Amino acid sequence: MGENVLFGRYRLIEPAGAGGSAQVWRATDTKTGDEVAVKRLHPIIFADEAGRARLKREFNALRSLDEPHIVHVRDLEIGEDDAALILDFVPGQSLADRLASGVPVPPAEAVAVASDVAAALAAAHAAGIVHRDVTPGNILLDPSDGARLTDFGIALGGDAASAVTATGQLMGTLRYLAPEQLRGEPATAATDIHSLAAVTYEMLAGHPPYDATTPIALAEAQDAGAKPLLNVAPALDNAVRRALAPDPADRPANVAAFADELRIGLANEPTELIVNLPVEEPRAPEEDSEAPAAAYAPGPMWPAAAAASSAAPVASGPPASDAPTRRARSLPAPLAAVFALIVAAIVLAAIGPTDRGSPSALEAPASVAPSVSATPPSAAPEQPNEGKGKDNGKGKGNGKGDH
Repeated sequence: MGENVLFGRYRLIEPAGAGGSAQVWRATDTKTGDEVAVKRLHPIIFADEAGRARLKREFNALRSLDEPHIVHVRDLEIGEDDAALILDFVPGQSLADRLASGVPVPPAEAVAVASDVAAALAAAHAAGIVHRDVTPGNILLDPSDGARLTDFGIALGGDAASAVTATGQLMGTLRYLAPEQLRGEPATAATDIHSLAAVTYEMLAGHPPYDATTPIALAEAQDAGAKPLLNVAPALDNAVRRALAPDPADRPANVAAFADELRIGLANEPTELIVNLPVEEPRAPEEDSEAPAAAYAPGPMWPAAAAASSAAPVASGPPASDAPTRRARSLPAPLAAVFALIVAAIVLAAIGPTDRGSPSALEAPASVAPSVSATPPSAAPEQPNEGKGKDNGKGKGNGKGDH
C-alpha cells in the first residue's frame, strides 16, 4: 500500500499535533472506516525489549479504563521501525489553543474543564496509573463531551511511578511540573493534582502560575508561591493555590477533593467578595435619597467591588422600598401652601358673609402669593372700605330716582 498507510491499515490524512516523544496524525482506519488518531512514538521509546514490554504493559492498563473524559486507547502497534498508539479522534481544539490568546477563561467554564480532567485522573489513579504530564496541550475540548484527557505516561515510556526516563530525561512539560518531579522523585497522584492546579490557574489568570524557562528558576518560583488570582473570589483562589503547594502533603487528599474545592469556591463566588468588604452598621436609607446602585447590583462584584468598597458601604439589607414599615412623608412647602389655601377657601365658603355682593376669597388675584392666616376668618378685624358709601355701595332708592 502507499507510504501514507501505516501498518497496512491506517491511512494518514494530516498532522494533528506533535510533542517531544510523539507525532499525532489524523487518520482513517481502512478496516473499520473510523476516523482515528495515530500517535507515532519516538524510536527511543521502543528501542529495546524492555521499552516494548513497558509499552505493552501500560497499554493494557489504559485500555481497561472506561471513563468518558479519557480519550480511549484502541490499539498499540509495534513494528521494526514504527510504533504507534491508535486512539479515538476528538474533534475540536486543545485547551492550549483556547489559551493561546492570553484571555482568561470564565470561572464557570474553567471549573467545568478542571472537573472533567479530575474525573479522568481519578479513574487513572484508581487503576494505579499516574499521568505525569497534565498540560493544556493534553486536554482536548470536545464540543459534545466536554474536556477529555489524553497522552498518558505510556507515550513517555517511563515506569508509572518514575519521573525520569531510562535515559535520565526529565519527563513532562516544564511549567506544569511539580516540585517533586524537578527533584527527580517518584511521581504520585499528588503530582497530577499539582499539574492540574497549574492548568486551572492558567485558565483563570490567562497565564501560567510561574513564568520560568529553566528547572532552577521554576523551583525558586514554586518555593516563593504563585501570586494570588485577583479576578476571582478568595475561595476559588485559595483552592487553586493550595493545590500548588510545594509539599505534596499540603495539597488536597486526592484529585476528587480538589475538584470539590473548586466547585465550592465557584458556588461561593458571588457572595465571597461581599463578605470580605468593609461593612458599616446597618442603617435605613433616607426616604428621599437614592441608595448607591452598586449596593444592590446582582451577580459577582469582582475587582470593581473591592475598588468601590472604600467609597460607599455595602448595604446589608433590602432596599427601603421593600421594608415592612415606612416613615411618614412630609409635603413639600409649595404643595402645603396650596393645600392650606384650598382648605381656607372651603371654610370661607361655608361661613361666608350673608351679603352676596362682597368679593369672595376665591377671587383673590393670582399675583398674590397664597398664605394661611393664623386668625380665623370670623375674628379678622374690619378694614375700612373707601370704595363704599354708607349704604355699602347701594343707591338710596335701589336704582330708582329719588325725587
